[in-house]
Amino acid sequence: MTTFKGTAIVAGRGAGEALVTRTPINFTAAFTKPHNLLPWRRGEIRDRHHDRFRSNVAGKVLVFPACVGSTFTGMVLMQLVSEEKGPAAIVVQNADSLLVSGAVLAQVWFSKGVPVVEYQPEDLFEKIRPGDNVAVDGDTGEISVGTELGEC
Repeated sequence: MTTFKGTAIVAGRGAGEALVTRTPINFTAAFTKPHNLLPWRRGEIRDRHHDRFRSNVAGKVLVFPACVGSTFTGMVLMQLVSEEKGPAAIVVQNADSLLVSGAVLAQVWFSKGVPVVEYQPEDLFEKIRPGDNVAVDGDTGEISVGTELGEC
C-alpha cells in the first residue's frame, strides 16, 4: 500500500475504485443530460467531449485535475451525492470553491458527504491509476492506494 498526503478540503472518508482522468470535468455538461434522468444512469458522464464519456462516478474515487464550465457545478455535485449517485471521494489537483460548495452543501443539507482532497503535484496521475483501490481521508488529507476497500 502506498500513502501520500494532499490538502484536506472537505472532511470525511471514502474509498472505492479509482476513476481517473487527466481531462477537467464540466459537471453541468457531464451530468445534466436527458440520459442522466434515468435512475441507473444518473451518475454517468454524458459529455461526449470527455474522455470518460459513459463512465459512472457512483461509488468511485474520482481523480481529475479541475472543474471547468458552469457555476452550477456545486449544485450538480450536491444532487448526485444526495441521491447516492455521486463519487465516494474526490481527489483533485485544483479544488475550486464551486466544487467544494457542492460537497459541503450535501453534508449540511442532506447529511451525506463526499470527502475532497486536493493534491497539486503532477505525479498524481502516476500515483493513482484507473482501477486502483483508493482510500481518501478528508480529515487528514491522506490518500492510500492499493488498500482493501474495507480499510477506509
